[in-house]
Amino acid sequence: MSEELQRLWRLAEIDRKLVEIRMRAASFDAGQKLQAELDRLTEEENQAKAKYRGVQQETTDLELTQKADEDKIKKINREMFGGKVVNPREVANLEKEIELIKKKKDHDEERLLELYESVDEPKAAFEAAHKKAEAKRAELAERKKKAVEERKLLEEAYSQLGAKRGDATKGISPTTLGRYDSIRQKHAGIGMARINLKTSMCEACGTHLPEKSIEMAKDDRIASCEACHRILYYSESVV
Repeated sequence: MSEELQRLWRLAEIDRKLVEIRMRAASFDAGQKLQAELDRLTEEENQAKAKYRGVQQETTDLELTQKADEDKIKKINREMFGGKVVNPREVANLEKEIELIKKKKDHDEERLLELYESVDEPKAAFEAAHKKAEAKRAELAERKKKAVEERKLLEEAYSQLGAKRGDATKGISPTTLGRYDSIRQKHAGIGMARINLKTSMCEACGTHLPEKSIEMAKDDRIASCEACHRILYYSESVV
């Protein structure tokens, strides 16, 4: 293999690594799946929390209502037995009001007992959902932390390879380099492919190569794959 084609292959290897880094960056996992899982768990957590808080709020409201009803009954009793109300009709009305309040109070007490007995289930459901969501939040935070480090490594590697690429173009004629770059731009950054000597195939696209193309590459002439048009690299080395 001529010195120029060897240089071109080294350049192609750099370009291949640059493409690999770009592909890794494009499919970079910064926690997208974990975020989707967290969103789902957070929704479950919020629903469980709303149900639990609903039971708590209803319990609190009924307890306050019970206290208010007790105060109303005490106030009416003071009016009835304090000498302020002496008219039998007014007394009867107050007694009727007390009776209605007591009926309401008894109904509310039944509901309170139901709430006291049922609160454990929504509470446990909320605590379980909260625990799962918190664990996922911690996992996502750790993934994002690692993602920052991994992205930094990718950027550093890309920058270092980019710097090497400029030196790698030295010793390659403008014509050869221009042809290579034209092919590379049409094929996702990969402009050169190795010949698989065991199968006589282009390692880039898998096309079986005619003997003429292999002989041209072997004779240090620029040969291209008839299918993908990448410049062929001939080497008897397995590395």
